[in-house]
Amino acid sequence: MGKKDKNKTVLFFGQALYNHWYLSRELRKLGWKADQLNTASTTTDNFFHGHDLSFAEPELDTPEKRLRFYMDALCTYGIFHFANAHGIYFLTYYDHFSKTNKKGILYKTTGKILTFIFEKILRWNLSYIYRLYGFLGLELSHKLLKKYAHHLPYRWDILLIKKTGGKIVYTNNGCLDGVLKSSFVQWSTPDNNPICSTICHYKDRPDICSDAINTQWGEFRNKVADYQCLLGGNRVDYNISGKVHERPEVYCLDKEFWNPDILVPSNYLVPYDSSILKLYHAVGNFDGRNQKGIKTIKSTHIYFNVVDQLKQKGHKVELIFFKDVPNKILRYYQLQADVFVDMLSYGFFGANIREGLMLGKPCICYLRPEWLEQMRAEIPEYVDELPVINANPQTIESVLLDLINNPAKRKEIGVKSRLFAEKWHGSEAAAKKFNEIYSHLLNG
Repeated sequence: MGKKDKNKTVLFFGQALYNHWYLSRELRKLGWKADQLNTASTTTDNFFHGHDLSFAEPELDTPEKRLRFYMDALCTYGIFHFANAHGIYFLTYYDHFSKTNKKGILYKTTGKILTFIFEKILRWNLSYIYRLYGFLGLELSHKLLKKYAHHLPYRWDILLIKKTGGKIVYTNNGCLDGVLKSSFVQWSTPDNNPICSTICHYKDRPDICSDAINTQWGEFRNKVADYQCLLGGNRVDYNISGKVHERPEVYCLDKEFWNPDILVPSNYLVPYDSSILKLYHAVGNFDGRNQKGIKTIKSTHIYFNVVDQLKQKGHKVELIFFKDVPNKILRYYQLQADVFVDMLSYGFFGANIREGLMLGKPCICYLRPEWLEQMRAEIPEYVDELPVINANPQTIESVLLDLINNPAKRKEIGVKSRLFAEKWHGSEAAAKKFNEIYSHLLNG
């Protein structure tokens, strides 16, 4: 293997829902070699829409095959775009042996030699790395990495990407990403309760969320990433880095897949006629995220309660609630909704609302004023044009009543929603933006 031309090449490592998949498809139309690698244990998932390569398929289903692919990727791709908290990695198999501390003169001596060689590798160029790999061969390289992983630096696989000139881009995915627990808990709900204390299922899970684990991740992420994508403010701790940018385009959708004019198959029709206002609400991974029945950070419990109250007052309204429905099917139910309703305490929105915007629906959630102002510093037009309706637990009933009584208003907001989504979250617009970002990184 030799060094290849890495201009206009990007590997999307791991899935970011379907966002990176659609971004990669559009980048190909602009002349990029853009591949999506699925690192999940299966080739299908409720939230993914496709991949080009997969660790679950025969060509990459063993540590040796993944090592070969990794070595080839070093000279194939110029950009490595990762996603999800703790998601900047490549070869995890050897991590299982990193804590092994075997005894013996041969082990210690060989380990010291390997450490010395690796330190030298980090000062060599790509061609020398391949000479070493070619000399040792795949099988011996694999055995040495497995046996002496204890001597290698943390995430050596990522350090080698950096050494060989690869640029690392990262997509942020929420409250655990770059923010300490002790910092995030200071954000309050609209009724002045600490946001984590009342609605977060993971607040008592230090293995998932703690200052220690968030610090380790934030420090490493900011050390290796050349460009980071965020949306929704929350600029504290590691998210105030100059490498972190409000980048709505990365959270992109395909405008044809979420097309308001798609016909709904008869087996997915909901049992309500057009005279009933249908509020769409959904929670992915519901069983792992709910607290005491239907209490979730998505405000599921609030919506069930307010809809019951509206019905008791004689209003024709229904909540159509879904959990863990495959995303490709979910759009058929979404199309039949009149309004999308989402988080009323967190402070911003995610995939559900972006899908609703692309489908041309009025969308409701709580928009934290501080986060909007943080976003305004970098993307003022996005904030000014955002058609999402702001509401909280105290105002949600009056907001819904206004929409129930004003079908023309719902239609007007829906039109604005579709136009906004195409401009800021459409995969075509995303590809144009990242063509600029990636090119700048490669040429910089």
